[in-house]
Parts: sequence; C-alpha cells; structure tokens
Amino acid sequence: MIEQQPDGVERRPLTSAARILMSGPVALVTTRDKGENNVLPIAWHMPLSLDPCLVGIAVEQSRYSLDMIRASEQFAINIPTRTLLHHVQYLGGYTGEDIDKFEATQLEVFTPTHVDAPLLQHCAAWIECELQDTVVLGDHELCIGLVVAVYVDVEAFDERWLLRADERSPLHYLGGNEYAQLGQALEARVPRSFEAPEQILAERIAEELELTEEARERRAEQLDEIQREVDAGNVVDLASLAEDDLPDLDLSAGIVIGEPTPDSPEQ
Repeated sequence: MIEQQPDGVERRPLTSAARILMSGPVALVTTRDKGENNVLPIAWHMPLSLDPCLVGIAVEQSRYSLDMIRASEQFAINIPTRTLLHHVQYLGGYTGEDIDKFEATQLEVFTPTHVDAPLLQHCAAWIECELQDTVVLGDHELCIGLVVAVYVDVEAFDERWLLRADERSPLHYLGGNEYAQLGQALEARVPRSFEAPEQILAERIAEELELTEEARERRAEQLDEIQREVDAGNVVDLASLAEDDLPDLDLSAGIVIGEPTPDSPEQ
C-alpha cells in the first residue's frame, strides 16, 4: 500500500461530482471507522444537488458499510477502471464483518484531503463526502453526502468521460458478472424555434434509422467480400471487420445539445 497521490490526478470543482456520476459508472465506496477500513461496490448512486453539491448512494440495509457510514458520518466514492474489474466483482460477494477486504485484495490507496476514508489507486475519479442525512427507502438506505473534494484522472475525464475503452476507462455494470465500457458519443439535435417539432423530430428518427441501415449494409458487404476471399483461398485480414464509423450528421439543420442537465455488485 502506498500513500502518495498517483500521477496525473487533478483536483476539480465540487460541481464535477454530478458530471462524474452522470453516465452511471460502478463505484467502490470506501469507509473508515475506529481505525478500520472497508470497501463496497455499488451500482446505485446519483447527483442530488449542485448548490450545495450533494450526491446520494443507495446501500442495502444489511450491509456492514452502512453501519460504518452512519458511525463515521463520511465516505468516499471511487470510480474503478478496468484494472479493478475482478476486484469489483469479488468485493461485492463478501462482508467487511467477516474479512478485511483491504488485506484480502491488497488494494493500494492514497491519502484523502477532507475525510478519513481511503482513496483507491487504479480509479478514474474520486469524490470525498460528508454524510448529511440518510433516508430509508424499502430495503435500501439512501446516504446523502455533501461533496467536499473531487479528483479526476485527466486521461479519463475532462468535463465529461473520455471514450477510451482501455484500462483507464470506468466500468458500467450490466448484471451478473458482466461489465461494459463507454464506446461511442452521440450528438442530439433539437428543432429550432421556427420549426415544427413533431415534423423535425420525426425526420431525425428516420435519419437515424437510415444511418443504422446504411451501416448494416456496409457490414454485410464487408462480410461478403471476406467470404469471397476465403472461398478463393486467399489470406483474409480480419481487422477489416472492425465496424465503420457512421457518417457525420449534418448539424446545420438543428442545434447540438451542449451541457446536459443533471443482480448488481451491490445496489
């Protein structure tokens, strides 16, 4: 375990917490109470307010981490990268009451600035929180945290998540033991004030369907060409099977939306 902050980590405004959580990455929530550390994977978390900066995490009521959050009145949200893929799955299957998860996994940490809960290495973003309130919601409890510090890996996040799909990209939980990474950014357009919204939006749908069909046709042509090469006994470059990018949209007819508004490892 090391105590030094990793290279490339940059402090950001507290409001960045909402943007970090917007795309729904898996989080590892770390806690510390009475000299003991614990960590819990969660998939249910959300920004709640920008002023003040509040975020929420939903923790199942039987979880040991919930007791530690209540007792210490603080926690840290760590956004793990692909490097910690198997750690995330493992950590969700055990309770800190029975094992020392940090000892079992040899997780590397660095020192936080405003809370006691350790921050994890091999993550893309970190949010330090002071507990403001808890709300019982069915079998979970919503822990509302006041954001007191935010850090990001600038190679993974720059005002929004970067589409890297590599070891520095966050994980997104699909269910079971499957995860995904961000792969494509799409730009949305809205009708201008003088355009009929129902007509323009219908045209947008038709355009997107046409682009999707065009991509499928290109893909089919690729496969046919490769099959012909195979039938002829030629060597085939399988790299050519990589999916083509869709054609760029003509944005002159609409407005690009800019700033957006704001089972599991554990929910």
